[in-house]
Amino acid sequence: MDAVTVSARLSRFDAPMCLMGMSPTHRTTIVIIGAGYAGIMAANRIASHPMATALTRVRLISASAHLVERIRLHEALRAEEDPVRPLSELLNPAIDVVIGRATSIDRKRGVVHLSDGDPIPFDQVVLATGSTSRAPAGALPISGIADLQPLRDELVGSSHTRIRVVGGGLTGIETAAELAEQGFDVEIVDSGTVGSHLGVRARKQASHELRRLSCTVIDNRTCQPEPDILTIWAAGFTPVTVPCDPPVSTSSDGRIVVNRFLRSPDDPRITAVGDCAAPPAPHLRPSCASALSLGAVAADILISEVLDAPPPETGVGYVMHCVSLGRNRGLVEHVSPDDVPNGSILTGKEARRVKDWVMDHTVQWLIEEAESSGSYRIVRGPAQ
Repeated sequence: MDAVTVSARLSRFDAPMCLMGMSPTHRTTIVIIGAGYAGIMAANRIASHPMATALTRVRLISASAHLVERIRLHEALRAEEDPVRPLSELLNPAIDVVIGRATSIDRKRGVVHLSDGDPIPFDQVVLATGSTSRAPAGALPISGIADLQPLRDELVGSSHTRIRVVGGGLTGIETAAELAEQGFDVEIVDSGTVGSHLGVRARKQASHELRRLSCTVIDNRTCQPEPDILTIWAAGFTPVTVPCDPPVSTSSDGRIVVNRFLRSPDDPRITAVGDCAAPPAPHLRPSCASALSLGAVAADILISEVLDAPPPETGVGYVMHCVSLGRNRGLVEHVSPDDVPNGSILTGKEARRVKDWVMDHTVQWLIEEAESSGSYRIVRGPAQ
């Protein structure tokens, strides 16, 4: 075998433990694609680890030099500043940042191709590319930083007198409440039930608060954009992935299938976390909470393999659903680790303070992880 032939001996994670012919001082190159909550958490946790840092090289591919705080997008609809933070303020200095767009993963050559620039070689690659919303013609999505200005322009200069938010998930509820509080004529529509992911008590409270803001709540209606209504599309999100050559297994909705160690069953060098991944645990949902914990778990798995240490716990869970209902009120619903509501809720201004605390600490957790690996405490849940 030559120097780049992968050893047949597989680790407990079904991943190569070493490359034949390489010296013991070989640094494992870990390429992370995507600088959202999951990607930054994984990169920082590896790069700041006191033992793993000498054995790894972490390269982070990002389309921009900023983190987009997606959990604040609805609050930026009428604001002048975008909810972004420079990566330079969030990342461990040992991380090699590559500003560019990954276009494909060449599994045979072990490189990531970019839209502009030389291919980037990897020993392990972590996909943390997130998700986006694809709105039909005549509607405007709210899923990324590029969506904000078209929405702002419509809200300021449009002749529309009504706003329809399509999609009754957290994004839809928070967007509808934000705009209704500002005096817009808003309705929120869902093909099922607005707030269906919430428990009965929390769902009733969310509907009550929306109606208090004069927002019309419409269940069980499928609708399409209409010319005289500004339609904001928050009805589901589509995973963003990077094509692999040869392809790896994906779910029916396009997410990358992974095992309990977040590895593709087709290639143990490929890890996927966050909204772009389809892990085996059925309780996991696309969310900032999932992204942070799964990014940390992916890092712990890679660290333990580099150090030839025992495998980490991989189960991830939840503590609460946290919803803003305008700038002064909110809703917090406590859940079991497997995301089942237990009936306990917090409402009003106190719940809004909890929501603000969570949003503020989300970035702070990333910064702390850049300084000290393991500082972020993973919320544990059922085994995957």
